[in-house]
Amino acid sequence: MKIRGKIAIVTGGNGGIGRAIAHALAAEGVHLVICGRREDKNKAVAWEIDGRSNVAVETIAADVSLEADCLRLIEESRARFGRFEFLVNCAGCGDAGKNIADSTTEDFEKVLRTNLHSAYWCSREAFKLMRDLPEPDSPDATRGAIINIASVCGVDAWAGAGIYCISKHGMMALTKAMADEGAAHKIRVAAVCPAQVATPMTGAEGPDAIAPEDIAATVIYLLKLRAAAWPTSIVVDRRGAE
Repeated sequence: MKIRGKIAIVTGGNGGIGRAIAHALAAEGVHLVICGRREDKNKAVAWEIDGRSNVAVETIAADVSLEADCLRLIEESRARFGRFEFLVNCAGCGDAGKNIADSTTEDFEKVLRTNLHSAYWCSREAFKLMRDLPEPDSPDATRGAIINIASVCGVDAWAGAGIYCISKHGMMALTKAMADEGAAHKIRVAAVCPAQVATPMTGAEGPDAIAPEDIAATVIYLLKLRAAAWPTSIVVDRRGAE
C-alpha cells in the first residue's frame, strides 16, 4: 500500500502520540490536517513539520468532545484538500485514577465524549466521504483507512481506570463494527492498543515506558499493509508486561 501523497487528519495531533503520528506520516510524504483544541500548539507542530518535510500541513482548532466541532473538522478538511484518505482518532483524556464508585456523571460524560463520542462522530463523517472516493486501481489498495488509538484498557480493565476502560472498550467495538462495514467499500478500520506510553497525559517515563514514536511506527505499518493482511487491532505491550 503506497501512502505517499495521501492526506490524513490526526485528532489530538498537537502533542504526545498524535504529534509523533503527524511527524511519522509527514516523513512518509503524507499531507496533514492537525487538529487540537489549541491553535497555537497546532501551529507549533505544523511549523516543526514544515521545517523537515515537503508536505502540505493544515491546522484546525476543534474540541472533538463536541459533535459540531467534529462535523466542522471533517468538512473543513475536505474543503481545504478536496479529499482525504486517512483519519487517525488520537484525541483523548484520562479519568484521574478514580474508581467507578467514586466517580461522577460529569467524570463519565467527559471521558466518554472525548474518547469515544469523538471517534464515533469523526469516523462516521469520514467514512461517508471515503466511501465516495474513486475505486482503487489495485486489489491491494483501499479507498481510505481509519485508525483508532485505543489502549490495552480496551481489551482488559482495572480498578482506578474504570471509566477510561469503558471508553476504550467502546472504541474497540466501534472499530470492529466499522471494519466489517468498511470491507465492502474497501475502507480499512483498525485500532492500536498501547500499554502505558510516555506522554504528558500519563506522566510515564523510563526504559519500560513505550515511546510515542513506537505507536506512530505501528500506525505507518498498518497503513502500508496489503489488503489481505489487515488486522482490526494491534496490541503494543510494554517490555515484560504480563
